[in-house]
Amino acid sequence: MSDTMEIQNTDGPIGAAITGIDLSAAIDDQIFARIEQSLNDRAVIVIRNQNLTPDQLAAFSRRFGLLQVNVRAEANSGQSPEVFWVSNVMKDGKPLGSHDAGRYWHSDLCYLEKPSKVTLLNSLEVPGKNGETYGDTLFAGAAAAYDALSDDMKKRLDGLKAANGYRYMWNKKAHEFGKRPVLSEEELLKYPPDALHPIVRTHPDTGQKCLYVCYGYTHEIVGMDKSESDALLAELFDHVVDPAFLYRHKWQVGDLLIWDNCAVQHKATFDYDTSLRRVMQRCTVEGSVPY
Repeated sequence: MSDTMEIQNTDGPIGAAITGIDLSAAIDDQIFARIEQSLNDRAVIVIRNQNLTPDQLAAFSRRFGLLQVNVRAEANSGQSPEVFWVSNVMKDGKPLGSHDAGRYWHSDLCYLEKPSKVTLLNSLEVPGKNGETYGDTLFAGAAAAYDALSDDMKKRLDGLKAANGYRYMWNKKAHEFGKRPVLSEEELLKYPPDALHPIVRTHPDTGQKCLYVCYGYTHEIVGMDKSESDALLAELFDHVVDPAFLYRHKWQVGDLLIWDNCAVQHKATFDYDTSLRRVMQRCTVEGSVPY
């Protein structure tokens, strides 16, 4: 099996495609080590032609570490609670899974003390029409973005922390898109409080410095005047998504897309209507406390 495995890098700083392996069956440590090394090198990789059951996705995902159960329990799989559905499909009059995930640039579960280390997203149905596929996912390289900062900006950011809030994101998204209910302050309390993380995060495996702020969740720099905080965050939000740091993933059915949430952030595109079905299953792997 390892003899047929091929890895092809994209032209940019992030992204690679892997072919020639089947993850529905157990893979040996040698193959997994190559996958893991490619992820460390390229931050986001796709393994093609993987039509996995929820149990198979969860089993492979556990190779990366402890799986997380998403706070939105209604979108989790009844068969495997660690599997989270991302879909625009209705089932029994209710959304099958999260139908508005990825509206903003974000790093998965950055609102927790221990954010996601790795995310694995497997496409079962991809929106398409007349031979065209829709719903691409965009990725921004956080390490490349940090490296491109001026020395003065690197010094300014050194030691700063920012608040990342699920509660903040919820009502922001509810007001802007109208796809989820606006919650009261009391209702929001069921979700985690803000997590304070370094603006410049050190990758726990590669040692790279990465920008760790995202438009979807990061809303305040600790100890800084609001106007100054807002201005600096806006500048960083624009910088990290510069086209020079981006990879655009065009989905195929059976793609297993894997990304490193310290090294990249991502955003979905919603360039299709609800008549075009999108069904994906996701696992996230718990990471370490950012430093």
